[in-house]
Amino acid sequence: MEYHYTLTKDDYVAFNMHHAQHSERVQKVLRVQRWMSLIFVLIPLLVSWVEGEFLLGMFVAFALLAVLWFLFYPKYFYGSIKKNIVKVINEGDNSSLTGEHTMMVTEEALVEKSSKGEVKTPWSSITQIRETDEHIFILVSAMSGYVIPTSAFAEVKALQQFKEMLNAARKTG
Repeated sequence: MEYHYTLTKDDYVAFNMHHAQHSERVQKVLRVQRWMSLIFVLIPLLVSWVEGEFLLGMFVAFALLAVLWFLFYPKYFYGSIKKNIVKVINEGDNSSLTGEHTMMVTEEALVEKSSKGEVKTPWSSITQIRETDEHIFILVSAMSGYVIPTSAFAEVKALQQFKEMLNAARKTG
């Protein structure tokens, strides 16, 4: 069965953002950086200890800063990651990533064709199939895989058939 779709840079940004949001390493970094907000609470306590009196105004200001950091840092963190992904994608020639693609599901492999050539991936090389509302990500490794926009399917039924075909071929391959 053949499926035709168009990939954009935004599709690859979505793939990389999905990876960042589901990577245990990235999540650990985010947790550590969020909890660093406790330093904001320790600063006025340290200054109060040195001064010999509790500085309530400074403590309240820094505590508020700590809460704001803890609440809003994830938005900044992912925004920064996205900005860097966009920069990397825009750096060079990515014409092999974007544009018209054809995906063929065979018994032996997944075959993707584009204007730059053909890539054949045996089912045994596929590590995971992940799904969002806008994409299906067929992972070959943690950072590489196929990106298929769900908008490529005219009907929900066609999308469901594609997913069933992928899962069936993966089990038999």
